[in-house]
Amino acid sequence: MKRLWCLLSLACAPAWAVEAADPMLPPAELVLRAVSEVPEVRGAEAGLARADAQARMRASGSYETQLTLIPQQRRVPGDRNYNEWEMDLTRSVRLPSKVRLDREIGASGQQAAQLGLEDAHHAAARHLLAYWSDWQRARVERQQWEQLVAIAQRDRDAVARRVELGDAAVRDRLAVEALLAQAQAALARAQSAQTQAELAWNSSFTRLPLPQREPLADYTPPALEGSDEGWVGQIVARSHEIGATAALARQKDAQARRARADRLPDPTVGIRVLNDRNGRERAYGLVVGIPLGGSYRRAEAASTAADAQLAEAELSLVQRDIERQARSEVAAARAQREIWQRQREARDAAREHAGKAARAYALGESGMAELLAARRIEQEAVLAERQAAIDALEAVARVQVDAHARWHRHDDADDAAAGDTPSAAGIRLPALGNQAGR
Repeated sequence: MKRLWCLLSLACAPAWAVEAADPMLPPAELVLRAVSEVPEVRGAEAGLARADAQARMRASGSYETQLTLIPQQRRVPGDRNYNEWEMDLTRSVRLPSKVRLDREIGASGQQAAQLGLEDAHHAAARHLLAYWSDWQRARVERQQWEQLVAIAQRDRDAVARRVELGDAAVRDRLAVEALLAQAQAALARAQSAQTQAELAWNSSFTRLPLPQREPLADYTPPALEGSDEGWVGQIVARSHEIGATAALARQKDAQARRARADRLPDPTVGIRVLNDRNGRERAYGLVVGIPLGGSYRRAEAASTAADAQLAEAELSLVQRDIERQARSEVAAARAQREIWQRQREARDAAREHAGKAARAYALGESGMAELLAARRIEQEAVLAERQAAIDALEAVARVQVDAHARWHRHDDADDAAAGDTPSAAGIRLPALGNQAGR
């Protein structure tokens, strides 16, 4: 019933479940190229090649023709010696039911490996989104502290001139200098955090360059359109992890049936040729061997049956975890959008308050401490709003990535052709939004 619900949710998914370009995210064609080159994906490709080879091995079978040659010499008292030899040509024969099971086991392994490769792509896309968002947050923080340092430097110079003219107290200059020193220390921490984020990015995605321009100063993150159940249904129905686990469960079940079938051993058939007394006597015979199965084969069948039950339990666990994670991600996307809206309201209020504080200070109605406090609150509110916007974008993009509505190589027919994907070498990402007015 759960699988049916997932398929129905997928069938009812609206047309909004498609990838759309966002000025704060890297282009899809470069992302697809970058994730295809990470070691995890290349390892999964090797795993698929291994599964293909194992499927061919199972289809052909492990039995091989065996040639046994026995040269011997007969000594007859009172007579001469005779050179003789014996040759056996034998081969074990798989029963037809076992051939079908071996092919089923190989096909299930291929399906699991193919889905594992797709899941490696998906995991790499998730990691790319996380690293990209971390770098965006660090860059926004560094940019905001740079602006606060510039403001503090202007305030310090202005207050210093007023102190020289006797229009301001020395304590005002000391307050501004203290704020400047704090802002410079915070800027140094933000620059270090951005450097670390860039190092983490460059070590993981060397072929996808980071943009050189600053992010949008007034960015509105996208909302998660559609229903929660529709998104959860897509994530569950399109989960490669569930598909790979299901394929492995089918493989374990086929292996259990194969072990039960192997309690009836495969026969060995062949021919025997004897050459006696220097070829004067010859004999031809048919060789038939039937192993007698015992307790080992019964225990092996019981062991593989337990493995199949364990695989079914693991499949249920994966389905449960993926659905729970999907619901959590959708709820987080809704919540992060709401948080951003509240942070934007707080930013607007802090800006208005800072403007009034600046006018009051210019008119002599308040002191420098009030002005500095208002400006500090404004900068913190601006930083919180911009980081909340990145959090909201990341939450929505994560849902889209998990639903294979973004950065999935099979969502667009154009992405299927590797030759159509441009190389990221030497490419600079476009500016993140309109930079006019900066």
